[in-house]
Amino acid sequence: MQSLKKMPPFLIVLLAGIVLFVLMLWMSPDRTPTPEEQLPWNAVALENGQVKVIGLTTLETTALQAQRFYKDDITVKIFSKKDESGKSAEVFFPSIHIGTIHASMVLKLKVDPDKLQAIYDRGVKTSINESGNREVTPSQEDDLFLKNQPFTLLTLIPRKSLSEEAIQKRFGAPQRIVKESDGLDHWFYPKKGLELIFDPKGPEALQYYAM
Repeated sequence: MQSLKKMPPFLIVLLAGIVLFVLMLWMSPDRTPTPEEQLPWNAVALENGQVKVIGLTTLETTALQAQRFYKDDITVKIFSKKDESGKSAEVFFPSIHIGTIHASMVLKLKVDPDKLQAIYDRGVKTSINESGNREVTPSQEDDLFLKNQPFTLLTLIPRKSLSEEAIQKRFGAPQRIVKESDGLDHWFYPKKGLELIFDPKGPEALQYYAM
């Protein structure tokens, strides 16, 4: 302690700075570069109808495997329309990182309709929104079952919006652009298994689907 007091002030500041720098290096997360094939614009539609995208594969990768890959908390829900038709099981990832890209992600699962109906009927909680559509929370056992099912559709929603120019620079020119009933332009990239929903007022939605 006495030797520290005898040190010139600038040496004390320098020493503190070195210690802080070493601590930051030790505590900072691994910044291993993301492989090129795992970037969203390098998705590939395979001949068998599957799509390889951001390190996952449609009809093959389960929600639980995706969770281990991206190390994010996930929520499993079953959705239906007001008349209880159109049921789908979906898994929500609120915060994933793909290189420098920060996004949320939703996986639509492949589940036998009869099995999904039984899980829906056993749901432990049901919420109804203003439109009358239903959101069901599955039981703990069914939750685990659903997490072990593969996905058919992956929706990626980046936190940062991109301009048309930026999208075309990364994804290339779409094969076709269609204005759907939602009033938004849908950009189609069949070779990537991608439908990009472009919203000039908000974040884009990138939908990758098994053919």
